[in-house]
Amino acid sequence: MSTALELRELLACTTRSMGFDHFALLHHVDLRLMRADLSHMACGSLLALHNYPDDFARTYLERGWIAKDPILLASERRNVGFRWRDLPTKVPAWRRANDIADEARRHGIVDGYTVPTNVPGEPKGSCSFAVRVERAFPESSLLMAETVAAFAFQAARSLVLKAREPVPQPAQPGLTGRQLECLVLVARGKSDWEIARILGIGPETVKHHIRMARERYDVPTRVQAAIRAIFESGLSIDDLA
Repeated sequence: MSTALELRELLACTTRSMGFDHFALLHHVDLRLMRADLSHMACGSLLALHNYPDDFARTYLERGWIAKDPILLASERRNVGFRWRDLPTKVPAWRRANDIADEARRHGIVDGYTVPTNVPGEPKGSCSFAVRVERAFPESSLLMAETVAAFAFQAARSLVLKAREPVPQPAQPGLTGRQLECLVLVARGKSDWEIARILGIGPETVKHHIRMARERYDVPTRVQAAIRAIFESGLSIDDLA
């Protein structure tokens, strides 16, 4: 996956396979630079891609709704995913932003699930998956949606950063095969004990492999290491499933 267009197509296919209809992956910033051909990402100026209906997206941008969208405002105060239908009781701004919900319903969009993707030191971000009125909400896909959102955001972020002025980085040794195996299983939600049973090694050995991988990527959590490893190894979202 080397371009934003390829990522958008992959994410659109994965969104449908999870039982959703639309997705929106973006930083919560002024989106007026966003272009349909994703040239804004190719030049490194903005992280934003989606497959929402064109008319809805145009209205959303023209009216500057990103600044008062209750879904995005809620995601900036959370670190776990949430379903849209829960917002009326949790976000007071929802009642003042019914024009957004009304416009979404006019295009057949009735519910969704949003995963915050906030990176310290960068603009707030999120990945949302929406369902249309004719489709049942895919409750069983929420854990997968969390994983897909994290993977896709990291991939999109990497594309934007690569498009900017490159910063020389010291060479780093790659992961061992066993370290990569452990991190792929981490991405599938497996515990150290489960990974040990699957790979036929001890739990302490699993912890060692994951710790060495975290040090290699200089990240604090196993999930962050897993996302980096999967992206750099070229594995697809289907490999995770």
